Amino acid sequence: MTGHAGAVWQGGHRAAVHGFASNTRKHVHYERYLDFDMPFCEVSRQRLASAAAAWSTRFGAAVRHATALIDDQSEGIRAILMVTDGAPADIDVTRDAYLVEDARVAVQHARRAGIRCFCVALDTQADSYVRRIFGQGNYLIAVDPDFLQQRLKSVLAKKLVRL
Repeated sequence: MTGHAGAVWQGGHRAAVHGFASNTRKHVHYERYLDFDMPFCEVSRQRLASAAAAWSTRFGAAVRHATALIDDQSEGIRAILMVTDGAPADIDVTRDAYLVEDARVAVQHARRAGIRCFCVALDTQADSYVRRIFGQGNYLIAVDPDFLQQRLKSVLAKKLVRL
């Protein structure tokens, strides 16, 4: 995936790469692997390669945090591209619909702030929840790595970068 991230920088776009995981509402971990204006170099590639999956996924919290960080960026296109391998979930929530709705509201808030939101889901069961959160046409389900590789650059160009 780091090759695709590199294409963003090669195209002259400013970008940041962050990750997140949650372990209840009180413990949402947000990792900043690469911030705006940091060079995409070997050190950056190693930081991204070291990213590991952990805990649960509170999409809403991550989108709100990313929105606050992007809100400080006044120049260029402002967008959030979320890549996920599963539905919003956490051990302290028993109603799956709650976290989906929380994420949907966070995405709507980001859009009202002028931030584009798109999701790439690596989950064959993702259609129902990503459509609800991001809206029709604002997500891609790509469980096949070859398909993802072919489509990601196109998605970045058409959905996020275009004004």
